[in-house]
Amino acid sequence: MESTPILQLWVGDMGIDLEALRKRLEEERAQLLARAIPPPEPAKGDEADLAAMHQAREQAQWLANDQKQRLAEIDKVLARIAAGTYGICESCGKPIAPERLQAKPQATLCIECQSKLEKRRK
Repeated sequence: MESTPILQLWVGDMGIDLEALRKRLEEERAQLLARAIPPPEPAKGDEADLAAMHQAREQAQWLANDQKQRLAEIDKVLARIAAGTYGICESCGKPIAPERLQAKPQATLCIECQSKLEKRRK
């Protein structure tokens, strides 16, 4: 499914090439999936070995969680591009500033709505 002509025009005016962005994200997604994190080996050895294994297991889990989060972000951006809603704030429906999208392609909120959300969280 392709984005609507209005969104294509608007995003094109911002200097964002949706096709290039989609390809870049699909390549990053493929790289993340190809770099599967192997499960940790069963713990064996003395206390120092067990501590090192525990640390390695925690690091692998952290990396796996980080990888899952990035994959989810990529999938969400790709879905928004396909739906024709990329670059539109999920909260207010207004366009997201081009500078924001260039700096953070996964942004789903405009600066104003993001600021309001962060103030509510405090």
